[in-house]
Amino acid sequence: MKLLLLITALTITCCAIGQSKVAPTATNKAQVRTSIQKCFRRIDSVRFKDPDNLEVENKKLIQLLAKHKEELFKWVNEQDFDFLYIAKSADNKLCLISWDTRMGGTMIDFASMALYKATGQSVKHTLLKGDGDRSGDENTLMHYDTVHTIITGKGNVYLAHGFGQGSTAYPWQEVRAFRIEDNQLKMPAVFPEKENKLFVAFDTHQFGDDELVPTIKVRNQGKTILYPIATENEGFSGKYQTFILSGTRYIEKK
Repeated sequence: MKLLLLITALTITCCAIGQSKVAPTATNKAQVRTSIQKCFRRIDSVRFKDPDNLEVENKKLIQLLAKHKEELFKWVNEQDFDFLYIAKSADNKLCLISWDTRMGGTMIDFASMALYKATGQSVKHTLLKGDGDRSGDENTLMHYDTVHTIITGKGNVYLAHGFGQGSTAYPWQEVRAFRIEDNQLKMPAVFPEKENKLFVAFDTHQFGDDELVPTIKVRNQGKTILYPIATENEGFSGKYQTFILSGTRYIEKK
């Protein structure tokens, strides 16, 4: 009888040890936020003392964000220049996270990561890249503040509104399209000329003291987009180009 009790106790102990080894580490928003803030403190530290290590520290931040993607996906929209910009879709399928890498000068080098839910409930992630039309940039150079969810007959399209800075006097912005299809995040060519984005930049030297830089306006649940038209000198013409959703693509309203 004693031998049977000893074997039973050993079995329970071994099972408990095995379970403790595979049990996931408990994390919460406060812990994850603290870890990310520590990462940014290291980035800010090497920014002035050892700038050659900025890329290394940013890679560590990317790894940290990927590690905690399930927790980060639960967070609500957030805009913090010294921390993260977080923008989520209304259907809770797409979340864009952006941050200042501190690797830029007057042109701020924003990077962005997309978290998204494909088939099932698991969260996938991908680091977004620039398209090379701004001096061969590798990062997006945009912080995305809003994600509009557009319902179409072929699934939802997401329009992410992003802002960036080519220099202190050269703000730019874009609306970029995303779609989750075949368990992958894609950037469909929903705009004219087979483009997946609308991009505009202005030179604030062309603006008066009280004149505001216009923004791209997404209206009517995303079915209408008003695009500010720049002059040849990159001032504001005072006019907007209108794009209307037709099926799954936007066409210019004449």
